[in-house]
Amino acid sequence: MREQVINFNEAQAKRFCTRLWFELTVAGRSLWSDPEISEATQLNGLKWVNEIQHRVWGAYSCPGEGKLTAPLDQIVAACEQVPELGAALRNALDRAANASDDVNDAPHP
Repeated sequence: MREQVINFNEAQAKRFCTRLWFELTVAGRSLWSDPEISEATQLNGLKWVNEIQHRVWGAYSCPGEGKLTAPLDQIVAACEQVPELGAALRNALDRAANASDDVNDAPHP
């Protein structure tokens, strides 16, 4: 999936970032509402989700190739630091990638 995302055209990359931003909000909510996860882990996980959202905004704001590498790398780092985020972040990535896959070169609204 990484190669697919990195090779998105400009319209697909914008759509990916927009959808990923939304999906990361959902991932954060699932983390803080899970009674099985300690408060410390929840806070650490939310910190990582916030960091990823910053990278996603940066990618959305910058034109050019390779801009999606930083958010993807940040997601890998977050999963290493907070394994409880793994499933939620993978789901967010899959949903964002699938939503972006069929976008053509039309301008992004």
